[in-house]
Amino acid sequence: MQTDFDVIVVGSGVGGATFADYLSRENKKLRIAILESGPFYDRSFFNQREVDMTRLYYNRGAVLSDNLEIAVAAANTMGGSSAVYTGVSFRPPTSVLEKWRNDFGMDFLKEEYISSSLDEIEKEINIHELPESWDNQNNQLFAKGAKKLGLSVKRLKINIKDCQQQGFCNLGCTVGAKRGTLEVQIPKVIERGVVVIANALVRKVGENRVYCTIKEAPEGSKPNKYKSGDYTFTAKRIVLAAGVLNTPAILLRSKKELSLSNTNIGRYITLHPAMNINGVYKENIYSYNGFPKTVYSDFYSESDHFYLETSFYFPGVTAKNNPGYGELHSDFMKDYSKMMSILILIHDEAEKHNRISIDRKGNTVVHYRLSAKAKEHLVKALQVSTQLFFEAGCTRALIPGSKKAPLTFEDKDNLEDLITSGELNFSKTSLSSAHPQGGARMGKDPSNSVCDTSGRVHGTKSIYVSDASLFPSSVKVNPYETIMLLSKYLAEEMLRSFE
Repeated sequence: MQTDFDVIVVGSGVGGATFADYLSRENKKLRIAILESGPFYDRSFFNQREVDMTRLYYNRGAVLSDNLEIAVAAANTMGGSSAVYTGVSFRPPTSVLEKWRNDFGMDFLKEEYISSSLDEIEKEINIHELPESWDNQNNQLFAKGAKKLGLSVKRLKINIKDCQQQGFCNLGCTVGAKRGTLEVQIPKVIERGVVVIANALVRKVGENRVYCTIKEAPEGSKPNKYKSGDYTFTAKRIVLAAGVLNTPAILLRSKKELSLSNTNIGRYITLHPAMNINGVYKENIYSYNGFPKTVYSDFYSESDHFYLETSFYFPGVTAKNNPGYGELHSDFMKDYSKMMSILILIHDEAEKHNRISIDRKGNTVVHYRLSAKAKEHLVKALQVSTQLFFEAGCTRALIPGSKKAPLTFEDKDNLEDLITSGELNFSKTSLSSAHPQGGARMGKDPSNSVCDTSGRVHGTKSIYVSDASLFPSSVKVNPYETIMLLSKYLAEEMLRSFE
């Protein structure tokens, strides 16, 4: 079997598959391989059963930080997390890209390049607003409550095509409506001759070498052409696109082989901490029917650093997110069909102590502690969201950080006293994250970055990064389009090196 390539891409998610797509479409002579650690499941495998589909994720969907205060959801399957997300797409905020240009020398992020690239990307993966006729009752009630509070409500842009509004987006789409890499880039690159290998766990890399273990394909997944066993692949260029949980870890495991001394590797991660909360409406609203996310509010983004988005999750995840124990929790879950749901997203700052490390066995360890300032923003978001529940017509809400459980409509004018920072204990109600970023920051100066502005790891000749690990700070929105933007540019840069 072939083990020598021009370019090896580690990871088939947004960063890796987008990179391979642009590389292979422009230079058909390049010998390219994608190594994906997860199985190759296609849409026929997605059965919409929560207990089964959690196998699409690392650690069943909850990679816990060392202090157990936040759980990161990241997919371990062909297509990466784009196979299990809802398709929410944002252009990166201008203010964030200006900071990256000014503070990290990412001079290629000029307005003309950004605009033309994102126009192309959005057309290719069909990013658009959904019509109001698609708003299920959860989205309608969110808009109703927000408007009563005087909050601006905007429509989310989603990258889907021929969607049947099944509502099981986070468990994989049975009709392939989500225009993630599993349905768009992966089929394209395979047709062009790119070698795609699933169940391929990359332990470490050296200059022009990838050390990999290929495992047997699990039942229900596509078989590999490569037999199971240990392999050493060689390539002129190696592109790490294994995600924030894995790209920095691969670099840390490779420090000796690559003679890396950069102390920034793994550091300055942001997790865009999320908290999903629920209120109970006066009658059944079946929020699990229809497309889950159509509207949001960025009213508090500048002042208090949070977004509010609509969402709705499956029974297991909902039970995990609801605070409390025993009879209180059980009684609340009995009203699952009446639940209205809000997703809070906090814009966290890149801090050096928040990082990815590896343990003695080389496994990823997430170190993350929410700052006191970010915790204050979360408390504000909980207060506003609870008020929104009641303005929308909910009768009660079970809210983390509250002195009273559950809160009722009669409490709506006293929420600042009832929901406080002192009551919010992440050991009892953990945060979650689906948007990890950083750990291999891009920048001109090795003193504050890991990769240069071509994506090449400082101090190496052949090792590159192309995923959200490159972000110098949080992009503050769902990161899909930003990852694609950077991957497009980096592929174009690498193409020039092969001329």
